[in-house]
Amino acid sequence: MLVSRLPKSTLVQNTKEIEIKCIACLVREKAMCACIDTVDLGKFSQKSLQKEYNEGSFIFVQGEKNNFFYVLIEGSIKIFKTFDDGRTQIIGFLLPGDFFGFNHSDNFSYSAQCSEDAKCCVFSHTDLNIYLDTHPKLSKELMNMASRELALMQERLADMGRLSARERIINFFLGISAQRKKIGLEENPISLPMSRSDIADYLGLTVETISREITKLKSEKIINMINSRQVFLNNKDTLEIQHLNNTTSY
Repeated sequence: MLVSRLPKSTLVQNTKEIEIKCIACLVREKAMCACIDTVDLGKFSQKSLQKEYNEGSFIFVQGEKNNFFYVLIEGSIKIFKTFDDGRTQIIGFLLPGDFFGFNHSDNFSYSAQCSEDAKCCVFSHTDLNIYLDTHPKLSKELMNMASRELALMQERLADMGRLSARERIINFFLGISAQRKKIGLEENPISLPMSRSDIADYLGLTVETISREITKLKSEKIINMINSRQVFLNNKDTLEIQHLNNTTSY
């Protein structure tokens, strides 16, 4: 039985209703369940519950018992670690279709907080592991997703060590644009649900540096700020070529 942060009202759901939601899910083809045939979707849908979260609320916190896996359906989430001295480090931003909560230990090693209102599919470890035992295709897909995430983390660490503040910010914008395109959202302009403070933390910069570099990018007409959370990338194709040149060797 699912417990922890799930209210009792979500513990019992109509199976047919869940199956219909899975079929109509906007991120189904972009999430881990894309590899599941429609005929198997009914059984798979019974393994999950949908849960809505308000902006600012936590999906889970670092150190909490690790009982669940999650797939983000709507909204955005930031994941971060808290250190013994109280400092935090943002380690990623999640968009619809992302799978998270996978952890080798019994307790979560990071926290997940909603940057805006969000909705997730929630799976208990026990139920999903039983399903994976008889569905190796999904198990393989999860391994592939974990490998891609590891590669992205290694790429980010490399970028932190060799790219200027300007390059980090441009690459960040391009990365968000690529993520949005992948899940069928508008890729330009891009919406930034995270604050400048969060972006600075993620990129290893100060808020002042972020603001200064964005001002330069605007003055050079590389970007336009539609509002505080929407950025239009001018000459996006040229920026993408520069991005590739910056990330071809590690």
